[in-house]
Amino acid sequence: MSDTRNRPLTGPTHIGVVLERVRRQAGVQHEILAHRTGVGADYLARVLGGACFPPRRFILLYARTCGADPQVLLRVWEDEHERLSTGPGQGRGGRPPSRGA
Repeated sequence: MSDTRNRPLTGPTHIGVVLERVRRQAGVQHEILAHRTGVGADYLARVLGGACFPPRRFILLYARTCGADPQVLLRVWEDEHERLSTGPGQGRGGRPPSRGA
C-alpha cells in the first residue's frame, strides 16, 4: 500500500472540501485550527484546498477542535485514503470495480 500522507496530489481531495465545510459550520478560524492541530497555516490551507492529504491523527485533532464527530470524519478519510492508494479505476484491494450483478 502506498503512503498518501503529505504527498502532493494530481487533483483536489474530497476530504479538503468536507473539512472546510465542517470548519465553516463550527465557526473556527484557520489560525485556531492550525494551532490546535499542530500544523502551520500554509499546510492547513493546502489540506483545506485539497492540495494534500492529511494524516489520520490530524483528522482526530481537527474533529475535536471543530466539535465534529471523529468517526464520521475518519470514515471520509478512510474512503479517500483507499481511493488514493488504489489509483484511478481501481476498486477495493487494488482490483478494478466489478460491473453488473
